[in-house]
Amino acid sequence: SVKKVVVCNDSRKATDLIESTAPDMVFLDVKMPYLNGFDVLDRLKVKNFKLVFTTAYDHFAIQAIRFSAFDYLLKPVDAEDLVRTVTRFENVRDEELSNYQEMVDNIMVNLKLQDKNRFRLALSAREGVHFLMPEEIIRCEAHGNYTKFYVTGDRNYLISKTLGDYDELLTPYGFVRTHKSHLVNKQYISFIDHNGFAILKDDHRIEISRRRKESVMDALRK
Repeated sequence: SVKKVVVCNDSRKATDLIESTAPDMVFLDVKMPYLNGFDVLDRLKVKNFKLVFTTAYDHFAIQAIRFSAFDYLLKPVDAEDLVRTVTRFENVRDEELSNYQEMVDNIMVNLKLQDKNRFRLALSAREGVHFLMPEEIIRCEAHGNYTKFYVTGDRNYLISKTLGDYDELLTPYGFVRTHKSHLVNKQYISFIDHNGFAILKDDHRIEISRRRKESVMDALRK
């Protein structure tokens, strides 16, 4: 439960306030007078708190935030969304918090690129943070509330987020949802066999569900 709430209305004072109060959770606006939220982050020496961005709809900023595995709230903030976000924080896994510095660093790298097509994806796992370019990802497979990433170089990583979290995020980067359990990078699909399976360049057979077959074929034609 929330014990104390501190508010800062001047972005120039935010860094000092965060460092002096050492909060467990920070809600940080993206666009503010004087300094934006990313400037505030850049000034912080230690970032050992759960971070949630608040923003009006800004596709570029939201992509950078999501690629770095952070939560965000759209303004005007909905009360139920706020409650859900705080509840999710109370259940957050220890490894995610231990990886925060690297995840913050990733968002700063992505923002400096000024090109969402070059964003690195940060995957927070028990052993640390894995940074991937979308073209390195061959496919993603649902494992309950986890997602297994299969990556070039015969690597795979189990991440504590659902496949649905990555579906919308990766679809603009050439990924197609072939089945409720499979999200595949189109560039690694060799062909669709007579049994309706996607055959990948590494010879893996990935199921295409009947209801998704038409949309998969449409995506492959593009």
